[in-house]
Formats: sequence, structure tokens, C-alpha cells
Amino acid sequence: MSTAVESLGSGNVWALPPTQPFNETAWQMWVAKGRTHDRRASATRGKLVRWIPIAALAVTVALWSKAAPYETVVRFLVAAGAIVVMFQAFHDRHYAVAALFAALGLLYNPVVPVFSFSGGGWRALVIASIVPFAASLAWRDSRRNHNA
Repeated sequence: MSTAVESLGSGNVWALPPTQPFNETAWQMWVAKGRTHDRRASATRGKLVRWIPIAALAVTVALWSKAAPYETVVRFLVAAGAIVVMFQAFHDRHYAVAALFAALGLLYNPVVPVFSFSGGGWRALVIASIVPFAASLAWRDSRRNHNA
């Protein structure tokens, strides 16, 4: 005894939808929009990378007597920010700025500390370390406005 299986489909064949010709202008506008978005996102990340060490150093100066337990965190934030700014300066071919931030990265190295936050003598150095980060914010903004 054999059972036959019958297809219940309508027999219509699926066809590709009609395609539109390639629009080069629309493609170039889409690419430009993506580049603009990437540029803005990069600028926002760059500002954030500069503001975090500024905030960490300012809080450290304000709460100097209580900063010793958080010394490693502050050192890490400042050294990481200095390294990122150093690479951006290398990319922009500003080697003096890159050398300055490399020195800051070494000075705030969390692995081999050069100074301790427990003494009062290094407070002026921590205050002075805010200046290069603030100057890099102004420098990047003025350069971006000049190129626009």
C-alpha cells in the first residue's frame, strides 16, 4: 500500500524584485555622512580622554590629604590619557607635544612611581600637570576650527 503525497502550493515561482540603477551621488553622500559621523565621534572621544586626567588631577589636588589610597588609580588615568594624547600628537606630526606627553606618561607611571601623593612637596607638580592637558584641548579645538 502506497500513499501519495501531493504539494499544496500554488505553483507560483518567486522572482527577484526589480533593481534600481546605481546612484553614485547618493553613495558619495552616504560615505561623506559616515566620515562626518566618524570625525565627530573621534573628536568626542579625544575630548573625553583629555578631560578624564584633568578631572583626576584636579580632584587629587583638592583632596590632597586623602589622595594617597587612590594614587594608583590617578596614576593610571593620567598615564593612559598621556599615552593616548602622545599617539595623537605623533599622528599629527607634533613631536614636541608627543615628547611632553611621553614624559607625563613616564612621570605618572603606575608601575614604577616617581613620587608619592602622601607628601606636600609634589602638589605643585600635580597642579602643573593639568596645564598640558588643558592646552591640548585648546590646541586640538583651534586646529579643528582652522581646518574647517
